[in-house]
Amino acid sequence: MIEANIIKSKALELGADCVGITRPHPVPYNAEFQRWLKSGYAGDMEYMARLQNERFDPSVLFPGAESIIVIGLNYFPDQQDKIEELKKYNVASYAWGEDYHFVIRRLLKRLRSSLKEIKPKINGRICVDTAPFMDKYWAQQAGLGWIGKHTNLVSRQFGSWLLLGSLIVNETVDSYDNPHRNFCGKCRACLDSCPTSAFPDSHILNATRCISYWTIESKSLSIPEEIGKNMNRWVFGCDICLTACPFNRFEKPNQTEAFKCRDETSLLETGQVIKLTENQFITKFKSSPISRPHLSGIIRNIKAAE
Repeated sequence: MIEANIIKSKALELGADCVGITRPHPVPYNAEFQRWLKSGYAGDMEYMARLQNERFDPSVLFPGAESIIVIGLNYFPDQQDKIEELKKYNVASYAWGEDYHFVIRRLLKRLRSSLKEIKPKINGRICVDTAPFMDKYWAQQAGLGWIGKHTNLVSRQFGSWLLLGSLIVNETVDSYDNPHRNFCGKCRACLDSCPTSAFPDSHILNATRCISYWTIESKSLSIPEEIGKNMNRWVFGCDICLTACPFNRFEKPNQTEAFKCRDETSLLETGQVIKLTENQFITKFKSSPISRPHLSGIIRNIKAAE
């Protein structure tokens, strides 16, 4: 057994903005997820249908699982990063700096190593949203916040601006956090803010109507006109429903250097990225989320947003 306070102090010392710990158990939303898939709301994201047993049971994903440590990193931009004089297009703020998968994975690896110094036999599985793992569900179970009606985590400390990572470990902890209460109430601000009507109901996202889906995930050669005319010049991701949340009164500038806005981001915001060769694009964005749709996808997005 390890003391929860030791785990939390280590995580915060390494750069996490918040941390919680919960016990693993089967996730009770398998039926809802299957209905979501059958509705076609996943679009081209075929990987969402894979590894269902692992996705809904951490003990299958990581045999011997005893505890789940969930960390959150605040990525809300500071005032200097928000300067927009030359901005023509919009880029989701999580993508302004280094790819958060790399940042959070590094932190969790260091945390795992630190815990091994205390308990040499401890082992753990790192999950940073590419694993078949219900990240936001476990963040709520660990007390970091609750899943808002826009399907993203909402925090009373940081608003809608937390990136999540988890470490499943084969060791019990002396105390666990309680699940966070949902404070959305009757508010519909996030749902009503979406210009493409991507939410058929609370807590349900139709990805095939989502700007983030079309500008990042979709493999289509073109974006439907109905989506394009409502993109509001978002060419990589979208922050509209996140920004609408009233709990953003608690937002605060991030303190993670890796999330600070990189010079390369301005190439998208000004549209100059279309002048790059494929090799130049790969070089400039190799450690950025912006590399995901490739240069051809970025050009597609810009054309649709014009």
